[in-house]
Amino acid sequence: MHHLEVSAFTKILMDQVQIVALLFMATMYVLKVRWLLSFPAGKERTPARGDHDKAIRYAYLTLAMPWELESTRKQWPRYLEFVFFHIGAAVCILTTFILPYWPQLLAGSATILVLRVIITLAFLSGLVRMVRRLARPHMRAISSPDDYFSMILLNFWLVTAFFAVGQTSEPWLIAFFGTTTFFLIYVPFSKISHYLLWPFIRYYQGKHFGHRGVYPKKMVANNGLRQTLSA
Repeated sequence: MHHLEVSAFTKILMDQVQIVALLFMATMYVLKVRWLLSFPAGKERTPARGDHDKAIRYAYLTLAMPWELESTRKQWPRYLEFVFFHIGAAVCILTTFILPYWPQLLAGSATILVLRVIITLAFLSGLVRMVRRLARPHMRAISSPDDYFSMILLNFWLVTAFFAVGQTSEPWLIAFFGTTTFFLIYVPFSKISHYLLWPFIRYYQGKHFGHRGVYPKKMVANNGLRQTLSA
């Protein structure tokens, strides 16, 4: 470590334990993807009216084009929450590799400050999401214990990451990498692994709506007004 000499236990937790947990998660994901691919894809029964390939590309790119979706056009704060939360999670994941192998990359106070700002925005976004899920009856109705547990644990993980990036406290490093280890084992069995389904969902959504000719969205004239034609 650049700033802190840690015990042998912490070094093993940050290195070998993480590798074993990553291999376990990768194995579970390979099995899950094989299971998903075992189902035959549905076939279209109508003549094609659009470009499948162009529609599939559009379906993937809508994640980075919030103006293309009505839900995000009308609710920009929700989209920003989504962006902040997922960028913060990505930073934390990257940190799990930087701290044990390239800690010198986090030697500068400016770098640590930037990472902590990103992690803080992610934590606040996660907190808002959790409060919304608890406060709104329709959100509670569709929530499972796994949803609440995952959100609490993710927010705790962000807190540990905030302090771990400073590399000044061994207990925070243990908390961060201990939580990371648990996540790597737990995520394949949790709803957090929804991101594994995302490429499949976007592919078939683009293929289906492209077949119907409504993806990508088109502008059509209606009584002198320009309107978006969508699914």
